[in-house]
Amino acid sequence: MNQPRRVLVIDDEPFARQVVRRFLENAGWDVLEAASSAEARKLLSDGPELAAILLDVLLDGENGLDFLERYRSGGGLVPVIVMTAMEDVATVVRAMKSGAYDFLVKLANRERILTAVHNAAEKSELLKENQALRKRVRREGFSRVLVGEGRAMTALREEMERVVESDISVCLLGETGTGKELVARWLHEHGPAAKGPFVDLNCAAIPESLVESELFGHEKGAFTGAVGRHRGKLEQADGGTLFLDELGEMALPTQSRLLRVLQERTLVRVGGAEQTPFRIRLTSATKKDLQEAVREGTFREDLYFRVVVYPIRVPPLRERKEDIPLLVYHFIRKHRDSSGGAVEGFTPDALARLEHHEWPGNVRELENAVHRAIVAAHGPLLTAGDFPLIPGVDLPAFSSRPSPSRPDPLGAPPAPKADAMVSLVTLEDHERAAISRALASVNGNVKAAADRLQVARSTLYRRIKALRIPATG
Repeated sequence: MNQPRRVLVIDDEPFARQVVRRFLENAGWDVLEAASSAEARKLLSDGPELAAILLDVLLDGENGLDFLERYRSGGGLVPVIVMTAMEDVATVVRAMKSGAYDFLVKLANRERILTAVHNAAEKSELLKENQALRKRVRREGFSRVLVGEGRAMTALREEMERVVESDISVCLLGETGTGKELVARWLHEHGPAAKGPFVDLNCAAIPESLVESELFGHEKGAFTGAVGRHRGKLEQADGGTLFLDELGEMALPTQSRLLRVLQERTLVRVGGAEQTPFRIRLTSATKKDLQEAVREGTFREDLYFRVVVYPIRVPPLRERKEDIPLLVYHFIRKHRDSSGGAVEGFTPDALARLEHHEWPGNVRELENAVHRAIVAAHGPLLTAGDFPLIPGVDLPAFSSRPSPSRPDPLGAPPAPKADAMVSLVTLEDHERAAISRALASVNGNVKAAADRLQVARSTLYRRIKALRIPATG
C-alpha cells in the first residue's frame, strides 16, 4: 500500500518530542511537531497527509482528550495514538471512547512506539480506501435522489460532501419544493448516524399547543387526552437524525426549551420529572430568513447559533434550468407505469415551454406538471399542449414551424428494462439530454447540432441512432 510517511507529534514537552522524533526519523518517518493544541490545529488546517498522530494527554492550556474529541467531531480520520505519563484506567477508557486508535505510556520503548505507528499507518490507508469507496457510493446515491449535473447542483453536492461524515448541525435554506428533505435524508443515510432512525417533525404542521409533546414526549395524564406515555421525536431519534422542517415556524416558548435540551443533551417529558439522555444529529430546514427573524425577535439568537452551525442553500429550479431535461426524464420514468401511459420523451416545444417557466413551486411543481402531462398525453411524446397550466412562450424557432400530425420526437429516451430502478439517471440519460437540447435549439438540424456539440456529424448520427432519438436535418 502507498502509505504516507509523515507523523504529527503533539506534546508540550520539548524533550519528549525530541525522543519520539529521533525514534521515528531513524525508522524512516517524517515528523511534524506541535507544542500546543492551537499549533496542532493550525498544522492540521493545512491538510498534511499523515499516517498517524501521537498526542500527549496533558497539554499546556487544553486536555489532549478534549482536543481528540473535537478533532473526531470535526471529521478528522487520522489514527490518533494517545500518550500519557501515567497509565490510568479512566484515562484509557475515555481515550478509546473519544476515538483513540492506541494508547502508550509516555516514552515507551522504541519498538512499542514504532509498532504502534506502523499499525496506525496501515489503518490510515484502509480508512482512505474506505472513504474513497463511500464517496463513490454517495455520488451514485446523490444522482439517484437529487437529479442534476449543472453548476448549482455540483456546488450543492460539494457542500454536502464537506459535512456528510461529521455530526455537525446542518440547516438547509431554500424555497418550498427545492428538495430540502431529500438533502436531509441523504446526509443521514450516508453519515455517521445512518444506522439509527431518521425522524422528522414539521414545525408548521403541528398546533403550537402540541409541539412540545411531539418534540419532547409526555407522560400519562400530562394533559387531557394523554392516556399513556409518549416518546417524543428527540427520544425516537436517539442514535440517529432528527430533522426539524420549517424550523422558522417554531414558537418562541418551544425554542427556549429546545435550546436548553440541546445544550444539556437530556430531556424531560411533558408532565414528567425523569431526565432522559439522547444523542442525535440535528438537521433542520427553513424557507425563512432566520437572520431577519432574529432581528425581528421572532427567533432566538442563541438557538440560531446552535442549529445553524453549517448552513447549506438548496438552489431553486429557476437557477438550474439546465437540469430540466434530466428531471423530466426522471419523472417520466417514475410516473409513467403507475399512470398507465406509454410516454417515452418530449418534444422541443415542450422543452422550450418548461425551460421558460419560472417554477415558483420548484422541482415539486415540475414533477406535478410532468405527472399530470403523462396522464393526459395522447402519444409517446409530451408536447407543449400537454402542459396547459404553464404559461406559453412565443419562440420564433418553434412558432414558425408547421404543426406536424406527429410531433418531432426529439429527446425520446429508450424504454427502460423492466427491472431498472425507476429513479436511476444513467450516463446515457445525460448524453441524451445534451443531444436533445442541442437539436431543440436548432430546430432538429443535425449538422448545426453537431457544430454546437463540437463533434463530427457522422458521430452525432451514430449516437442519435444508438440512443434512439429520431431526428431530421
